[in-house]
Amino acid sequence: MITCPKCGHSNRPGAKFCQNCRADLSPERELSFSTPAGPTDLLGKLKQLVGGAEPPAPKGAPVPGGVRPPHPAEVRERTAVLPVRADSQRLEPLQRGMVVSHARDLRRRYGIVAARELERSIYYDALDLTCAACGMSNEQPPLTGLCQHCQTPLAAVLIHERRSRASGLHSESEVQQLIQLSAAHEHVLSHRDIIQYGERTYTVTEHPGRWGVLVRGRRQRSPDEALAGVAQIGRAMVYLHEHGFAYSETGGLALESIVLTGGGTELLLADLNSCVPLPGNDADAVRAQVNRDITFLGSLLFYLATGMEIQRADINAVPPDLRPFVERAMQDHYATAGDMLDDFSYVPAAPARPLKPAFGQATHPGRRHTHNEDAVVTFTFNKQQDGGAVPVGFFLVADGMGGHDAGDVASQTVNQIVTDWIIKTKVLPDLEKTTRKLTAENVPGDLLAQAVQQANQVLFQHGQTTGSDLGSTVAAALVIGDLAMIAGVGDSRAYLLRGGRLEQITQDHSLVARLLDAGVIAAEDVRSHPQRNQIYRCLGHSEQVEVDTFAVPLRPADRLVLCSDGLWEMVLDADIRRIIEQARSPQQACDALIDAANRAGGEDNIGVIVVEME
Repeated sequence: MITCPKCGHSNRPGAKFCQNCRADLSPERELSFSTPAGPTDLLGKLKQLVGGAEPPAPKGAPVPGGVRPPHPAEVRERTAVLPVRADSQRLEPLQRGMVVSHARDLRRRYGIVAARELERSIYYDALDLTCAACGMSNEQPPLTGLCQHCQTPLAAVLIHERRSRASGLHSESEVQQLIQLSAAHEHVLSHRDIIQYGERTYTVTEHPGRWGVLVRGRRQRSPDEALAGVAQIGRAMVYLHEHGFAYSETGGLALESIVLTGGGTELLLADLNSCVPLPGNDADAVRAQVNRDITFLGSLLFYLATGMEIQRADINAVPPDLRPFVERAMQDHYATAGDMLDDFSYVPAAPARPLKPAFGQATHPGRRHTHNEDAVVTFTFNKQQDGGAVPVGFFLVADGMGGHDAGDVASQTVNQIVTDWIIKTKVLPDLEKTTRKLTAENVPGDLLAQAVQQANQVLFQHGQTTGSDLGSTVAAALVIGDLAMIAGVGDSRAYLLRGGRLEQITQDHSLVARLLDAGVIAAEDVRSHPQRNQIYRCLGHSEQVEVDTFAVPLRPADRLVLCSDGLWEMVLDADIRRIIEQARSPQQACDALIDAANRAGGEDNIGVIVVEME
């Protein structure tokens, strides 16, 4: 056990913060890393890093490339030196505490926190060691994830390490173009850096929060899910082509460059390093590059539907309904990537009746409060279209903040504005056409985001007028047939329970969530972290707010769970899953979850909705 030096409370071994007073239990000194075995002189280290291929740099000069070897004054116990990389297919991962930096700007430094090895590349959870708040640089990634100078959380980043392109390194202008392009598309992770160092490239992106790697688990998806995933990456390909670049990567490494968010429903390109400029004056060369990208989309569709790489499996393994798309992509049938996505719209609708949402809802002030600032709203109806009835459901949980009556005003305002927008203004009038499949005009995710934006503007204007600090989080779901559009801001959550697995769809916009997702702190440290209640994004605190949206194809027996932090902070995810699975109905599940949160302490208001697809 660890005894807190401040209050004397006994804490579990390895705890970083005191559960009683939240004092920092980390050792007084920083993380200590020993220099790896090998040459101890600077010349020897430089030879080790470049494999003898480059002459050593003059004293104090940056080494061309991106992974900075130490200067003589920096070679001390805590210096992290990159290990020798054998010239083999599998890369050797960097260790926790090592630093990747840009040779031309040593303030662009990233400290490794954790590695995730794949067959052909490696992902790293890392921290930007230059604090965005005070501008100071940290030597190593701190145990707490907080800047050692001002105690502000350091920004989490995701780094993808791979071998450099066969065609050589990008020019600096190309790197800047790709970084700019990455920031403007929803299915490309926003890039911070592309650091090129000899045969290795380190692509640094904004951290996506709760994320996974497409190729982990080799999960076989339903035809609808496979088509939805290819449509997401396909739209990114169209965007790149429109801006003069081809993705150009195929095979397993291209698959490893895709990450998952939104409980595994959203596919994002995490590495544009493989992109090449389209030759504007050579139509045949442009056609060849575009065909290469379309071929990759065909192989991606095969992988999503089968869990296997097409080079290693028979094409007959893909479901018959999807086989024509794979074959056409491989045979250069499509002139553009957009033509392939348009072809998806001709998939016939399944003859089975549409899924119908059954739901329960509950809210409670908790044991520590007499006033309830959580709001929940649910409604369902049938929309007549295409000669039949499509079940539609709308569900929302809002958690108000601001003290006194401000939190109640905030959550009820979100409830009213978003609901009115959905029912009267935009979404229902837009549902005259089919919402069965994948085309952007038939998926009202932007409209759901606009509804949340409207609520944000009303709250912001109210706060400016009254001088109050009111705000709200929100988690909302619009279910149309077998598709759910999810929107989230703040730390209210949406989950998907499918096949015994409870996956969080939304991302918590909290400081602690950043540290947890980046692997800086462990899950058991969240509840005792001194900044666990701080969120960096909510409704009402700025004129514009970024709204996360996710498209989730649904199956029979799927259950959506929307809740405020009063539930998930009190009840572990595993217990949420168990309680819902044991309940006889969605309403009984909601009642049991409220009871479990109160039995665990009930420290905050609790709001929950459970939706079961029948």
